[in-house]
Amino acid sequence: MTTRSTADRTIGGPPRPAPIGMSGFSGGSIATEFAAELAPAYAPELNIVGVAAGGMPVDMAATIDYVDGSSEWALVLPYVMQGAARGFDLDLSPYLSDYGRDVMDRIADHCVSDGPRFPGLRLSQLLRPEYQDYRTIPGFARILTENHMGTGTPTAPLLFGAGNADGIGDGVIVAAGERELADEFCRRGVSVRYHEYPGANHLIAGALFVPAAQAFLMDRFAGAPLDNSCR
Repeated sequence: MTTRSTADRTIGGPPRPAPIGMSGFSGGSIATEFAAELAPAYAPELNIVGVAAGGMPVDMAATIDYVDGSSEWALVLPYVMQGAARGFDLDLSPYLSDYGRDVMDRIADHCVSDGPRFPGLRLSQLLRPEYQDYRTIPGFARILTENHMGTGTPTAPLLFGAGNADGIGDGVIVAAGERELADEFCRRGVSVRYHEYPGANHLIAGALFVPAAQAFLMDRFAGAPLDNSCR
């Protein structure tokens, strides 16, 4: 005989799916946001009551262009290229300059947090002369398209958070991308609360987002009404 806890069933009725909340910031926001988009078709049986995502690279090309050549965050460029190439089974070697191959070899077994750093790096330094526009590299267009957020529509209430330290973004993420995605989901009928943190860089935005995400999800678990930004 199978038994269920009262948290998993209704009295005299069918089993009730346990409520699920999802949260992620920066790299974690990628998995969180795409999971929210895919869930209605991929796992409609899940009872997702709220999704909190912040520091989101909504448009990967915009993120790359924003950090390119920066003193602090250009270091992510080779790691992003390496990860995308591995994930999409793309051989980068035909497109890399000698310097680019050296950089890729140096980071091959590292994460951003513990690997070599390249302040001021430009993506063009990693590529051969005929591939200075990375968008022309076969395979990269597909990667950029499939990693653009907003192709699917979540059904759960959303919390988005973005830092804005320089009028563009938090040094890594372009704030307008998150604002526009929030507006687009609102137009599709999704409940969205959007927070922007003026003066906050990526790390500070993350520190501000975590307690906001926790409060948001606790309210969703409690069934509290949502004061969203769509109006």
